[in-house]
Amino acid sequence: MDLFMNNICRILTIISALLLVGCSDNSKSITSKEEPKITQNDSLKGDELTGVQIAPGLDKKTLIAPLKDAYNRINPIEDGWESEAFSESATKILKSMAKKMINPGEIKTDSFNLFFDNKTEPKLQINPNKISEIFNDGNFLIRRGDVESCDINQNPTLSFKEFLSGFNLSTNLQAEIKLYKINFNKDQVISDVKLQVSGRSTSGIKQINCDLICQWTPKIKSPLLKSIKLKKYEESTHLSEKGFTLFSDLTGSVMGENDSYSQQILRSTDYWRSRIPSNLGLDVVANHGLAIGDVNGDSLEDIYICQQGGLPNLLYLQNEDGTLRDHTSSSGADWLEYCSSALIVDLDNDGDRDLVIGQDFKLLFMENDGTGSFTLSFGTSSHAQTFSLSASDFDLDGLLDVYACGYNPSANRSRSGALGEPIPYHDAQNGGRNILLRNKGNWEFEEATTQVGLDQNNNRFSFAAAWEDFDNDGDLDLYVANDYGRNNLYRNNSGKFTDVAGEMGVEDMSAGMSASWSDFNRDGYMDLYVSNMFSAAGNRITFQRQFKPSITSEMKAQYQRHARGNTLFQGTKEGEFQDVSIEKEVTMGRWAWGSRFVDLNNDGWEDLIVANGFITTDDTGDL
Repeated sequence: MDLFMNNICRILTIISALLLVGCSDNSKSITSKEEPKITQNDSLKGDELTGVQIAPGLDKKTLIAPLKDAYNRINPIEDGWESEAFSESATKILKSMAKKMINPGEIKTDSFNLFFDNKTEPKLQINPNKISEIFNDGNFLIRRGDVESCDINQNPTLSFKEFLSGFNLSTNLQAEIKLYKINFNKDQVISDVKLQVSGRSTSGIKQINCDLICQWTPKIKSPLLKSIKLKKYEESTHLSEKGFTLFSDLTGSVMGENDSYSQQILRSTDYWRSRIPSNLGLDVVANHGLAIGDVNGDSLEDIYICQQGGLPNLLYLQNEDGTLRDHTSSSGADWLEYCSSALIVDLDNDGDRDLVIGQDFKLLFMENDGTGSFTLSFGTSSHAQTFSLSASDFDLDGLLDVYACGYNPSANRSRSGALGEPIPYHDAQNGGRNILLRNKGNWEFEEATTQVGLDQNNNRFSFAAAWEDFDNDGDLDLYVANDYGRNNLYRNNSGKFTDVAGEMGVEDMSAGMSASWSDFNRDGYMDLYVSNMFSAAGNRITFQRQFKPSITSEMKAQYQRHARGNTLFQGTKEGEFQDVSIEKEVTMGRWAWGSRFVDLNNDGWEDLIVANGFITTDDTGDL
């Protein structure tokens, strides 16, 4: 990854930022070219230990000082972080176990015994005898297990066979496992582990979500399990005799007839990196938005897709049969410059949908002639790299205004992309300025950011904004989700805004990616869901005794909060919000980008859907 290694990629930003501010000042050079041999006698306190892994190709690189220091810190032993070295070794054990789970019909008598310490009798408490039904609407069945009802079993293989007995043995399962907390206690190590298994059962598609407490031998390179105890157990089943999935991927059947789909959309980022110069705006981790709306007046929703710099943005019109046809060449909106966001909205009140595009450090307003052909009617520079757009009539004059979320404040290509350079990492205030453009009519827009009070705390790395009248006073308020720290909630008072996020308890110091409003409990007060990042590394590191020992407990809690995951704020009749994330069990959204409330099963209750993930390759050492 170029662009200054994209700040050594965001995952390294997270880990390095946490480690760099820890107590260790070790900066030894990595000289070994081979991965150290694993022996059975490596204890946690051995000063002679070397790093457990070296970044691929590192021995062949000449690095500038900041990158060299960061790469040195990848080695957790040399950087003084035994917890991360142990986690790496233990994770290998856990992933090996997960691989065996995916074929329950092939589990043999001693399949899981090799993962356990043979010097002690293993103890497994993973199968609850009491499981209660908590929800059943005929489509979904949700059950929870009483963790206190688990019997102790000393045969690991039998325990896991019983654990998987509800699945069809003839089909492969999907199993994911993640170690996210770790605690060293004298001669043993305790870790918290999340396990998810899904596949077909006799009743339909079934998924088990559980938390485990694992006890290990204190071998930093070759740990073995001593016991596993169930901490939480929940299973959900999509009831279907034929085992049909709830959703099917129709992308190919809807878009497959278009050359742009096969020749552009289906190509990987790495494919284009070898063909398009980075100075055209090709960014490995950049956000590329899309907008949906009827642009040609046939009452069918169409889709506009922002692509990498050097590739044209695409406009697809929907046919009556639900397929899409490429209308790009006739749209006038086939911009080749890097674009990250778009809106399809009626800006001039003429009955057709116009187009707004966030083009790096510019905002483009394009007028629709009613057929899906657009003409640039207004454009302006922004104060920062625009990552998302939203529209509302904030001043109630009958015209839609546009709010653009700014991320990076500099147009320097080496400082752009979805990484930034936050200072400080957990509460950054050196991001780009957001901008509000007031619609004056006749395709004239004026910046009103400062005039209406939206310049307060306007120095964050903003990813997304969501409008809602949360205080029920008749005008729309604005919530802004910011990366690397505090969010904003701007209360609208007759067209003037005040940031009340701190007062209302919704600053949500984390890696804010998106926000969605809804009355999820139907009490008449709007609630708010914010997607962040669940970081297993952050959860491990920030709870270690050596992590930033000189800071206050309040600041340490802020770092820990940053890694917790997504947040659900429940609105109250008092006009404030309560953080009910843990109670409602909605924090675990993985690396969450977008999130939306939507009633998936048409029962009148708003559900949550979270889009997550990050760039990856076939290289198992990648994310």
